[in-house]
Amino acid sequence: MRRGAGTFIADLAAGINTDEDIIDTDKHAAVFIRAPSVLSIGNSSASGLVDITNTVPYDFRHGVPAWDAFPMDKWQKALMHSCRKATPETLTYGPAEGSLALREEIARLVRSTRCIPAVPEQIVITAGATQALDILSRLCLQEGEQVVVEDPAHTVLREIFSFSGGTVIPVPVDQEGLCVDRIEQSIARHRKDTAGKTKLLYVTPSHQFPMGVTLSLNRRIEMLNWAGNNGALIIEDDYDSEYRYVGQKMSALAGLDSGGIVVYVGSFSKVLFPALRIGYAILPLSLVKPFLAVKWITDRMSPTLEQDALAEFIRSGQYAKHVNQMGKLYSVRRACLVRALNEEFGKRVCYFGDEAGLHLLIQLDTAADEETIAGKAIQYGTKIYPASQYFSDHKPNRATFLLGYSNLSETQIRNGIRKMACAEAEVTREKRVYSSKEETE
Repeated sequence: MRRGAGTFIADLAAGINTDEDIIDTDKHAAVFIRAPSVLSIGNSSASGLVDITNTVPYDFRHGVPAWDAFPMDKWQKALMHSCRKATPETLTYGPAEGSLALREEIARLVRSTRCIPAVPEQIVITAGATQALDILSRLCLQEGEQVVVEDPAHTVLREIFSFSGGTVIPVPVDQEGLCVDRIEQSIARHRKDTAGKTKLLYVTPSHQFPMGVTLSLNRRIEMLNWAGNNGALIIEDDYDSEYRYVGQKMSALAGLDSGGIVVYVGSFSKVLFPALRIGYAILPLSLVKPFLAVKWITDRMSPTLEQDALAEFIRSGQYAKHVNQMGKLYSVRRACLVRALNEEFGKRVCYFGDEAGLHLLIQLDTAADEETIAGKAIQYGTKIYPASQYFSDHKPNRATFLLGYSNLSETQIRNGIRKMACAEAEVTREKRVYSSKEETE
């Protein structure tokens, strides 16, 4: 060992930038980003970034399944089954399209539950639905080309399409879903923003996010005809179709597609748990190879052991059993939320999407704005989520919130809505007092 090595290390350490220097240097890195608007994503209250440091007793975050009811013992059994049968071949780089066993189970699943005549060769496993949407965006869009989306829609969707150079065209939604007859009008309104053609049409037909309406059969046929006539590819995001509490569940839009113009995107995040990060795309056969080429250069493949465990979980019947049990549980929690809202706000509240899914969109007749109410609710130990940010061209004129209920007990739901009502009442009083002072002065 060379004597004096410690002196060398000390000298080296002395030359390292301080935290302040590093932060200052970070500011210059922004010049390398090709789309400066992406810098604002992390600061957006609508972004998917989770603040794990700010926990509260009553969190109405949407899209979160019931942790307390997940059959961890059954999932562990499926994982152990996957580990026991693992071989050196299965632990090396696998096919980009994913596990054949899982793709076979998904094909059987969507044939029986969504009426999609899929075969394993059409299915590609992805890191959740988000990766599938990102790959489709990269694959199909060139700078300035148009993407028709529902208005309202998830902000992350707009960010994905915009980041790939697409121009997002928001089209209004009514009680039958996306208004197909207003697509051309919406395109014309945004004509100044783009000269490109419409390449993609993104839709959530089973349970529109966030309004919760179901795309009617007539609208589905109109949409397929419009896309076929305009050379557009439809992306069907079937994010939580497993859960319907009122009326009959409709088959997937992809089940009506005879022209190969619908890509069906699914995920297991809402049924099992988001950290699983397993989703899938069911593609027209002509798109499979191009889709795989993009996936290969982004992440090579999805984790093998988890895929095989999920295949076993589905094959053994545990998946179907879990969906059935959760449907009953969520139906009770949904009814509890509706009762609590009616008890606390009466005729001042209206809600949408209560027939299916894991959330409600509500609007309050109140003098206070939604951001102020949400901020005050935090002080009461309750997180509620302002929803006006999901609307593009048609902003709501009342305080609007997206409330998830699937991961809250009935007691938590009642207490949380009571706290929300207290927060709204306090903000309204403060606003009245402030207005009174202004008049006096």
